[in-house]
Amino acid sequence: MAELAGLALGSGTRPETIDWFKLDEGPFMPGFLGADYALKEAEAGLCHEEICLRLRGSHAEMSAIIRQLEHALRAALLEEHTERTYLRLYSQNLAGYVYARVIKAQLAPLPGHISSKELWSYCLRVSIVREPRFVGDEVRLSIFNSGGTGDARGLTLYNHDDSHTGHDHWFSTLTSGLDLSEPCPMRLEFYVPEGAVSIGDFHLGSFGISEAGSFPPMTLEAEQGTGGTTIADARASNGKFQRYSWSGSGWANLASWSLSSMLVSKLASRTVLSVLRLHNLTSQTGIRLRFVLRQQGVKVYESPICSLQTGKSGQVFSPMHLGAGGLPGLNYAYGLNLSLEALQSDSSASLDVDDIIFLPQKCYRFYQSLCGLEPRSSLIDDSWREQTWSLKEEQELKTHLSLGRAMSLFPGLEQRFYLFMSSPAGLSAIDMTMKVRAWYRPVTVLP
Repeated sequence: MAELAGLALGSGTRPETIDWFKLDEGPFMPGFLGADYALKEAEAGLCHEEICLRLRGSHAEMSAIIRQLEHALRAALLEEHTERTYLRLYSQNLAGYVYARVIKAQLAPLPGHISSKELWSYCLRVSIVREPRFVGDEVRLSIFNSGGTGDARGLTLYNHDDSHTGHDHWFSTLTSGLDLSEPCPMRLEFYVPEGAVSIGDFHLGSFGISEAGSFPPMTLEAEQGTGGTTIADARASNGKFQRYSWSGSGWANLASWSLSSMLVSKLASRTVLSVLRLHNLTSQTGIRLRFVLRQQGVKVYESPICSLQTGKSGQVFSPMHLGAGGLPGLNYAYGLNLSLEALQSDSSASLDVDDIIFLPQKCYRFYQSLCGLEPRSSLIDDSWREQTWSLKEEQELKTHLSLGRAMSLFPGLEQRFYLFMSSPAGLSAIDMTMKVRAWYRPVTVLP
């Protein structure tokens, strides 16, 4: 049992607070002699294992042990959802306890041991079905952006990323110092400060880099492209937005931006979700938009059509690749040209565009609003528990549905997370804010 020290079973809402039924270290209950257990490889994503408890004692002692064991396994025996059952072991690599969730459990004497039960000496078999990975105690994650590391409530995120220090819709963490060998589940807490705008739908995307070098810019300011008329407005990202006016039938090329070699290289083979932010809403219906990628003047990609939604600032396009897949990566990739094209149903149309935000899809969450997250409330997304919920006045409620792949922390050098928010009314002002805190659970492979 040297490699599997700390063997225990227990049920609760958090493994750190469970009163464990210990199976390999005393003091033991009267009548409990010990336990035999061996790890098994996963099959179809689950581990099917047995723990054999060696018992000898009086009827009262046997009954007390079984009652205690059933209490420790209660969530798995009843398949109850509020609490969860865990198998605990000690990891020498992490110098701490690690836990695997037990999904199902069953108790029965070993074959041939029924008769010996009459003599109050037998082996009790505990059959378990558990998740294959073991995770450690939750660790607070150090995060930062150009505004610093935040305060006790978290790091402030704005709804844009421009040239002003601290005006960031992203946060980063240095994963190189965490000694990660496996992707680790995360818990994120988003808090709406007092006096801030309530949060409706919002998006969160993440990716990491494994080599030294800066992250590419994931925002294109409309005024950085060619086409349209630049208008100054303090309410716009970087203090400016672009007005595009056009007429006639057929697709019109409204604007184009040069995507640098660095941007294309860093996002090679990655998928991004593009969000075009309107600075001023339009009431005109029937406008359709699309992005076109060109390399050396030749069209290499045309996005699916995005039908403009009136009443919403953020126009969400289908995820797209930036065209560098299949390259060996020995040198930087060649740059691309991104064009915004539009088609209108009337004789003429006009759009005021602030910026375009790229949200990486390595891990991506869309939080769909049910009733909005109000000031002084928090939304918690716990990827290990596979649950998302909100807290208001220390009471739980459901304000959002979470769609997409939950956040994980990956081995590498640095990982960055990008946010885009809307109000319950569908507006995405640049001065919307939330605070974020993050935790992770280290994952280990046993034995």
